Amino acid sequence: MTHESLSAPWDFSAREALVLNPRHISQSRHGWDVEVSAVELASLAAGPDAARVLGARRGFLGGTPVNLELAALLRERPESFGWAHRIVLGADEVHLPEFAGRGFSPVLHIFGVECIDGFQRLRILAEALAALGPEHLARSTVRLEIHCGRFRDVARALHDDGHRLVNATTAQDGLIRCPNLRALMAGDWEKEGFFDPRRGVSAGPHRRCFTMREVTRGLACLSPLPSLEAVHLASTDEGLELLWAGAGAPLYLGVFHDRMSPLGVVRAVEAYAGAREALRKLPGWMRRGAGLLIDYAPDLIAGRACRGLLPFEELHVEAGSRHDWRELIEDRLPGVIERTAKELIGRYEVVHRARGGKRTYKDEAGLIDVWRDILR
Repeated sequence: MTHESLSAPWDFSAREALVLNPRHISQSRHGWDVEVSAVELASLAAGPDAARVLGARRGFLGGTPVNLELAALLRERPESFGWAHRIVLGADEVHLPEFAGRGFSPVLHIFGVECIDGFQRLRILAEALAALGPEHLARSTVRLEIHCGRFRDVARALHDDGHRLVNATTAQDGLIRCPNLRALMAGDWEKEGFFDPRRGVSAGPHRRCFTMREVTRGLACLSPLPSLEAVHLASTDEGLELLWAGAGAPLYLGVFHDRMSPLGVVRAVEAYAGAREALRKLPGWMRRGAGLLIDYAPDLIAGRACRGLLPFEELHVEAGSRHDWRELIEDRLPGVIERTAKELIGRYEVVHRARGGKRTYKDEAGLIDVWRDILR
């Protein structure tokens, strides 16, 4: 197949073979494992009827977030594109002609091609050919699985139900790749204690457990960052996902830095839990008007109070701390929470009026701009 012929849709006429020049090929009883230049597959899904003719599970989905990521990967790092999963094909027959002499590259003839999985990637290759050119696509090696006979039926059935056999990936899953968190996992958690970015923390004589949400919010409250931006981001589940997904970003490294220790994590989560418990116990008369800040922006108050009282620069010091953290958290933090709440409620009342007072406290109190105005 020449580069000149690649811009035209694949000819699916009867017994027309897809001819590939593999860079690597191996055969097992289940089928063929093939590595091939992406440029050789660029015409396979080029036609408007390609999804139907190839028997794909679904047509091209267009500019979905995943497809945009794949297109960007092909454009920016073509050498990595082929590692984003294999493309799985079914075939009526696969022929690998044998040549008598040396120096011949293997040529694979595939008859009756079916796309079992990977149509989105095939279509992205087809669209990229015109925009990027064959020389660019030739830098990418695509991995193929090709199945015939009953193994083709097995592969099709498994991939058709594949979404039920794969755990959805979240930003929290990626935390285990963070070197700072991996070092924390290997720390001394005493006896049967542990830290795991998926399960959270189990520590202390009573083996109290904290979720990764509580760990993150506690560390954000007592981070060395100069502002409460990370506290705000961590205060909602959506914000947590953004924070966790931002490995290497300043806010992320301000929360999950390389000086963390097991004792520091326990102190942070206990301080955060103590602050939230003290907020819960504040009297109802404080929760009127601007006092709804207690309900709609509790982490603003918690973060401000914790930083005002606790020596966060010594949070992760495991030996030789000059402070009694338990006394600070259990005895003094509740009073600081109440005083901080009154102070910030007073400030919020002024901010709310200055902003016109048109939005409800519920809609307004959690906005980062409002937090900045209150703390200004």
